[in-house]
Amino acid sequence: MRKFVLLFLLSTALSQAQNAVQVSNYLFQSSLNPQRGGSAPLAAVNPSGNNSFVTDTVFGQVRTVYEVQGAALPLSAEGGLTYQAKDKVPRDNYSMEFIFSMSTGSIWRRIYGCVNLKRSEGLYLDPSGFLNYYSGVSSIGNDKLNAGTYYHVVMVKKPGEVLLYVNGLLVASRSPSDLGVMDASLNPDQLVQLFLDDDGEWSPGRIALFRVYAGPLSATEVKTIYAAPFTSTVGLPNPSFQSSGIVNSASYASSNAISPGSFFTIFGNDLADDSGDWSQAFVNNFGPRRLNNVRVLVNDQESFVVFTSSAQVNALAPDNIPEGPVTVVVEYSNLHSTVVPSQATRINPAVFRYTPQSSRYLASTSNDGTAYIGPANLFDTNGSLNGLALRPARPGEYIVLYGTGLGPTSPAVPAGQIPPAHSGGYPVTSSSEIRLTANGQTTTVVPAYTGLSGFPGLHQVVFLVPSIADGEYETVLVVNGLTSPSGTYLPISR
Repeated sequence: MRKFVLLFLLSTALSQAQNAVQVSNYLFQSSLNPQRGGSAPLAAVNPSGNNSFVTDTVFGQVRTVYEVQGAALPLSAEGGLTYQAKDKVPRDNYSMEFIFSMSTGSIWRRIYGCVNLKRSEGLYLDPSGFLNYYSGVSSIGNDKLNAGTYYHVVMVKKPGEVLLYVNGLLVASRSPSDLGVMDASLNPDQLVQLFLDDDGEWSPGRIALFRVYAGPLSATEVKTIYAAPFTSTVGLPNPSFQSSGIVNSASYASSNAISPGSFFTIFGNDLADDSGDWSQAFVNNFGPRRLNNVRVLVNDQESFVVFTSSAQVNALAPDNIPEGPVTVVVEYSNLHSTVVPSQATRINPAVFRYTPQSSRYLASTSNDGTAYIGPANLFDTNGSLNGLALRPARPGEYIVLYGTGLGPTSPAVPAGQIPPAHSGGYPVTSSSEIRLTANGQTTTVVPAYTGLSGFPGLHQVVFLVPSIADGEYETVLVVNGLTSPSGTYLPISR
């Protein structure tokens, strides 16, 4: 019953929508996955085994595209893609956007179909190269689509009307028309076919973009999209998050989440389209202030963007932010979140942890680089990880913990910069210690080094494991009298 009510509310909301809402976006960057959550990957129909991702020039950009191969006959030899539109769009009120090229001319070639291949209705190129929503919506103007050339095509389906656009311009329409309806009897699951046909009217092709919208795109919106199709935000909601979603990247604590030159994380919705990190985006040894078209502002100052995805953005805070209340804004292209309050502090020590077992264990390594430190079965890899040993710490060896928010260093290094080689490193200016507790007994260790690693914003703490009994020790890092969150453990065994 609950599922029925949910689907009813969704369908009601979609049917009443007046503006187009982007619900799926596929850019074919070596993947058939959507750019953001909420949609299934496109399903490849690849009987020849020759469908593949290839590099091509699209509207002046070198991009990865998806190439469809096969044969027109038998029908089982056609290559293509399918998309699941059920619960995404109303059956008679949606928009489909494509950037594609077709390899063969002088024949009918199907681009899109929504009647489950039960009849010939669909979007085609006719033998002369004109768009035709068969049967009855055709373009015969000065807008021929040449084989081997990429075009931006939008099909808008309104109740009783179909409109076709090529490269931002309206080229055909028909009203009234029941064409384009995802007929419930023929296609109960609203399965959309790309390139596939029911009568052998098929051609190899390449596709660089496919987007789906609930509701009709306007002529102005189509023109806006065509001006910058791969970065368009038409139909997207603004990024959104709350104060509780701003956390320290190591501890995931929201209290005083932001420290100058340190990592913080924002959890929210619609924060970005592309997932990726900053590893290939450094310029002159500085991290990017814009990554995948995303910026993060703290008190109107640009942070360094470390990672982006739809639901999570990691960033490195700028140096000169004050202690106390601060504001945070996420920008994605021309979309802006509201101004969200948070708290900043100069020092807020936190240590990174391994994810398994509810993030119970410190992320740490032996100082000689030969082993990860943790329970041997932590990752179910039989005591190894990435080609190195995975084992508990041993009394008498130096190990390295990794943290953030440990405060200023001497000498100082600008936020976002890869620290240059420097004799003695970049130790923090405040005192630090490690406290190891088990069975009510605490052992305190003064680190040999607490300061920046060779990576922006990442601190390391190097200390000698004391000669204490085997066991799992709750481990707390103390910097300038401030402690990292409790509940994190270091296994020690001889």
